[in-house]
Amino acid sequence: MNLHDVMAVVNTEAAATLALSKGGWEGWVQCELWRHLTVVKGEPAEREYPYPRPYQRQRCDLVARGDDGRPLWTEIKAYGIFREGDADRFLDGIGVDLMKLENRPRGTRALSLVVVPKAIEESFLWALRQRKWLGFSVTNGTVVSVFHMTF
Repeated sequence: MNLHDVMAVVNTEAAATLALSKGGWEGWVQCELWRHLTVVKGEPAEREYPYPRPYQRQRCDLVARGDDGRPLWTEIKAYGIFREGDADRFLDGIGVDLMKLENRPRGTRALSLVVVPKAIEESFLWALRQRKWLGFSVTNGTVVSVFHMTF
């Protein structure tokens, strides 16, 4: 899995429309990315995969094979239009995801993906800087911006 796979899923008219719906946008991104990897590319991927002991009650949104062949543990956040006014809680959720990714198995890689409507890219970047989360890169599509950090 790589960023081209992510953009193939989220930088579409369907994704732009779903970002305007009430609820389900983040789950759709997760499911559609899984479908893209397993059906379109024929690669193994698992959704809601348990973290190793003692964190087995936690689930990782998606575990797939990275470009380097190692497992890539991926946590996904997607900001929909109806989350407006809920930005702090959304950012807190990203922080929780980053901490969860620290619990992944040794020898694996981690990817934090954050999908936001293109219209709020600058304000979201400002919010990341306010929290001193400087490790995110951004890839711009026509309808969304994808913030991503691999470690």
